[in-house]
Amino acid sequence: MYLPQKIGSKIALKIGIIIVIQIAFIITSFGILSYYQSQGTHLGNSINIAGKNRFLTSNLMFQVSEHLLEEAKTTASTTTPAAPAAPAATTSSYPFKIDSAAKQLELNILGLKQGGKISGIDLKPLPSQFSSYWNTIYQKWVLLKTAITNNILSKPNERNSTIITKIVEPKAASLIDSSNLLVTQLGEYAKNESQTLIFLETIFAVANIAVSAVILYIVVRILKPIFDLNKAMLKVKKGNLEVSVKQRKGNDELSTLTESFNSMVDSIRNYIITQNDLTGKLKESYDQIDQTRKMQKEFIDIAAHELRSPIQPILGLSDLLHTKIKDEQQSQLLDIVIRNAKRLQHLTEDILDVSKIESHSLNLNREQFDLNKVIKNAIHDFRKEIEKISCNIAFLYQERILKNDDETDDDLLIQADMHRLTQVISNLLSNAIKFTHEGTIVVTTRKDNTDNSNLVIVSVKDTGYEIDPEILPRLFTKFATKSNRGGGTGLGLYISKNIIEAHGGKIWAENNKDSKGATFSFSLPISG
Repeated sequence: MYLPQKIGSKIALKIGIIIVIQIAFIITSFGILSYYQSQGTHLGNSINIAGKNRFLTSNLMFQVSEHLLEEAKTTASTTTPAAPAAPAATTSSYPFKIDSAAKQLELNILGLKQGGKISGIDLKPLPSQFSSYWNTIYQKWVLLKTAITNNILSKPNERNSTIITKIVEPKAASLIDSSNLLVTQLGEYAKNESQTLIFLETIFAVANIAVSAVILYIVVRILKPIFDLNKAMLKVKKGNLEVSVKQRKGNDELSTLTESFNSMVDSIRNYIITQNDLTGKLKESYDQIDQTRKMQKEFIDIAAHELRSPIQPILGLSDLLHTKIKDEQQSQLLDIVIRNAKRLQHLTEDILDVSKIESHSLNLNREQFDLNKVIKNAIHDFRKEIEKISCNIAFLYQERILKNDDETDDDLLIQADMHRLTQVISNLLSNAIKFTHEGTIVVTTRKDNTDNSNLVIVSVKDTGYEIDPEILPRLFTKFATKSNRGGGTGLGLYISKNIIEAHGGKIWAENNKDSKGATFSFSLPISG
């Protein structure tokens, strides 16, 4: 369905804003959840490091015990009288191991507070709410470290199992208890954070579903009028104009579009109703005109037949009187009667031919004949007419030369209606004489074998008036004439056109290139 560009752009903008809001909500949700997830990971790492304090403390105490055990063995061997002489005692490696174990424990405790990479684990600084627990651990580590230094490493002659049992081990146990307490607190905190994460995931999942549902509802609400308009347009396309789209409240673009659509359908419906009404009236008028035309045609046909009946006796009796009258003045008057009777006869024949053409009853009596002979006979008849007229009006016709350029003895045989073609040639010659006051009228025939057409083309060229540009486009239609250039009914060329086309040919006319006169031509198929 077509939407105005402005409205379509606004709808696309609204949907785009909704999609951006949805994407922003998803990104925000993902960021919050990722933050809490990372916090849980950091807490887990802190728990691991805090728990490692117990192992490192135990390792330190193990190194201390091993150091004391080794010294006890060395002392016993040196105080036994029966024992053989022993080689000189080597330096014990356990003080170094004690120092190394102490440094590992101290680094672990400090790393728990400050963060960093410890034992291959990226550790964040301990949350501030656990600072007191860490301070307790550090204080107890300092006490343990001091006790080991003062009682184990610095006083080798005074140490005994009692010192370890009563001084060192309680401090180590207290350090382990403090570390366990921190692990417990961190675990509780991590558990709460995990529950918070699960709660947030649930909340965001529900919220995301709710937001998606709301967005879907908004999009459907935005697009529903478009779908309704599309359905209505399909109905209109099928010709159903009894449709309308429910207009939603508001003054937004879709409301305006819906109102415009309903208005458009109403306008189309009213227009079609008006057109149907006008079409009905037009049909009634056409029927009346057609009836009038039929009556007019019948009247013309009857009038033409009625006129035709007395013309023949008038011409016959006039010719008879012409042979008997000796008085020259009476003879001239009789010539006028004969000439006008022939004009009336020609008009009657034209009217009857037009009637036959319009009723599609113009029949052709085809026969084979020599076209050159027909043209020469027609020229001969018109020459006698010109000579007869020239006797009375010498100054108009004295320079007229009517000739046939196709002076050949070869027969030009065609299969056609000789009477009708004679009528066409006579019409063209008569037309040329009518519009030529001086000069020549040239008739030519030639064969055209281009494109295997096998045609004969007959042309009548005069040096009279040019064809009026106003008349030229409709020259071969009925009543195409101008009274100030020879008058006439304008039926001759119309009849000639239909006769030529009934033979399968074409007829046309054009003004001469030298702006003197015009040339009328027609083509006919040559018999095989």
